[in-house]
Amino acid sequence: MSDDRPEYASLQAILYGPYLLAGHTSMDWSITTQAKAGNWITPIPETLNSHLVTLSQQSGNISYVLSNSNQTIIMKVSPEPGTQDAVSATFRLVTDDSKHPISSPEGLIGSLVMLEPFDFPGMIVKQATDSSLTVQASSPSDKGSSSFRLVSGLDGKPGSVSLSLESKKGCFVYSDQTLKQGTKLRLECGSAATDEKFKQAASFSLKTGMNQYNPMSFVMSGTQRNFVLSPLFSLRDETYNVYFSVQA
Repeated sequence: MSDDRPEYASLQAILYGPYLLAGHTSMDWSITTQAKAGNWITPIPETLNSHLVTLSQQSGNISYVLSNSNQTIIMKVSPEPGTQDAVSATFRLVTDDSKHPISSPEGLIGSLVMLEPFDFPGMIVKQATDSSLTVQASSPSDKGSSSFRLVSGLDGKPGSVSLSLESKKGCFVYSDQTLKQGTKLRLECGSAATDEKFKQAASFSLKTGMNQYNPMSFVMSGTQRNFVLSPLFSLRDETYNVYFSVQA
C-alpha cells in the first residue's frame, strides 16, 4: 500500500492479508527489498518466544530491569507491559540452537548466549572499549566481546542467573552496589568466590520476556538496521511506524 502523492512515492505500508504491519521503531524507516541473503521479509518462528527474557534486580521495594536505551545498556525501573520500555527490557537469548523451543528460559543455563534486543534483530549486546555494554550490529569478529555463558546466579538465589563473558574468565555483567535509574551496565572482574557485594551486583532474576512476538511477526531488512514487524492491532503504547521508505 503506497501514498499516491509523487513526493511520497517511495513510502510504502506493508499488508499481510487484511493486516497492516507496523515496525517497532521511533526514528528509522528506510528499508531495502534487495536483502543480502534470502528474502527481505521473513517470518519469525513462534519457537523464538521461549528465548525471550527480561533480566531484573531488586533494590528495596523497587525492581529494576536491564534495558536498551539509545544503544547503551542501563537499568530502568520495571515498566508496565505493553509499553516501549517493556520492549526495551526484552532480549532474545541467541544460541547455536535457537530454532528449537525450550520449556523455560532456565533451560538455557549453562549455554553460551548472545543478547539481541527485541526490536533490533541482527544486533547484539557487546562490551565497549570502556567496559560498558553497547548494542551494535552482529558480526563474526564480535564473539569475544559478545558471547556470555549463562550460569546460575552468583548470589545463589532461586531463579537467579549471571552472565560471564566467555573470553574473560571471572568477568561478569555487573550493575552497581547501589542501584538507581539509569545505572550503566558494565563488565566487571572480581572475586566471585568471596565478595558478597560483587555477587549481588552480578546476579539477575531471569524472567520470561516482558514483550513477545505476535504469531504474525516478521523481520524486515533495513538499510541501516532490521525491523520487527507486528500487526498494528497487537500494539498498545509501543513506538511504531507503518510507512517505510523503500529502496530497491
